[in-house]
Amino acid sequence: MQKLIDWLKSLDPTKRKQLILAAMLVGLLFGVLLSNNAAPQAPKAAPEQSGSFSISGEIFIHVVGEVQAPGLYEVSYGARVRDVVEAAGGFTDAAVQSSVNLARLVSDGEQVVVLAESQMATDSKDGFISLNKATAAQLEELPGIGPALAARIIAYRDQIGSFAGVEQLLEVAGIGAKLFEQLKQKLTL
Repeated sequence: MQKLIDWLKSLDPTKRKQLILAAMLVGLLFGVLLSNNAAPQAPKAAPEQSGSFSISGEIFIHVVGEVQAPGLYEVSYGARVRDVVEAAGGFTDAAVQSSVNLARLVSDGEQVVVLAESQMATDSKDGFISLNKATAAQLEELPGIGPALAARIIAYRDQIGSFAGVEQLLEVAGIGAKLFEQLKQKLTL
């Protein structure tokens, strides 16, 4: 062992580092290969009803609003909003299909909200601003909402797909209970 240590010390520092790095890499690869071969294969469980965790590439999406059968649906990873709406039986007659982006990929735990025409009002002259359709300029008409907060509301809306209720505005950073109380009478979905 001492001869090996002396030999390593006699090497050029650059060569020594390369040799040590190569040895660590070989050891790491060997360890990964052994752990993959030695690990027992877990049996594939049959899919269970709601509330279970699945490692099969399936994700859960909550579909609400103007679909034939609102509820919790399990879809394949990589599914799009179109697939989720189809799983929920399709749109109702009252649905505004443009209220959702059918081409958007869905993510696990997401809620997809399909709106009716009555929920899509964005006309601020009526005194209501739609959380799901308002532009940044329209949101800035609300008391206490400036450009930065309007941008955060829109970014949050893009992240979740659409607001399911006006109370969900409280989840946006910078919207507290006091500000929400001032806003809620002026908001619609």
